[in-house]
Amino acid sequence: MKKYELVADKIKDYINKEQLHHGDKLPTITDLMKKYQVGKSTILQAITLLTQRGIVYKVQGSGVFVRPTGQDGYMSLTDNAGFAHVLKKPTTEVIEFSEKKAPKPISEHLHSNKECYFIKRLRKQDGKPFVLEESYYRKSIIPFMSKEIAEGSIFDYIREGLKKEIRFSDKYMRVRKLTADEAKYLELKEGDPCLEVYDTFYLANGTAFDSSKLVYNYKNSKFYDQSSDDII
Repeated sequence: MKKYELVADKIKDYINKEQLHHGDKLPTITDLMKKYQVGKSTILQAITLLTQRGIVYKVQGSGVFVRPTGQDGYMSLTDNAGFAHVLKKPTTEVIEFSEKKAPKPISEHLHSNKECYFIKRLRKQDGKPFVLEESYYRKSIIPFMSKEIAEGSIFDYIREGLKKEIRFSDKYMRVRKLTADEAKYLELKEGDPCLEVYDTFYLANGTAFDSSKLVYNYKNSKFYDQSSDDII
């Protein structure tokens, strides 16, 4: 992770630890520089990242203030940190780990028809099925992958192990009915409703490296979204 990303995480932890609420003011830029022993540009980048994530907002001439946080049990649909960071006590079951070509529309999202690492995982929250995930990782970008890595946080492995910066994503969503196979894993009935999300992630240079189909359990998944603090 970049230094400013680490500082942004520390500021977020500070907000949670101090139980700051909507409208509470953060320490000044100078105080944050002293607190985290970094330069002004790093603090400003960290604050910008937090505004983009909907965690804080800036008031010119007054400072940086805390925004309302998501309600308990709700997950941000736009967070790119990975499930290991946004869920509480998540568990992962790797159903399949193999190497194969991605089908459409996954291959179109990845801009590649070459063989990928394929990982099918069931994510659980507090022991309850949360999302069924089928992911394709480009081998030309992620040269090594294993089932053991897939059982943990793949994004942490990419950031910390491979030293690659994950920057942004595209999401395509629709509501449909579950297939029999999906219902089995999600402990629901065939034909029950689900939210399907096609999620493609990009590195800092704009290269797509991961495209996934996520099928959410309608009983165990709740979402929220907050716009960034941008000037309109």
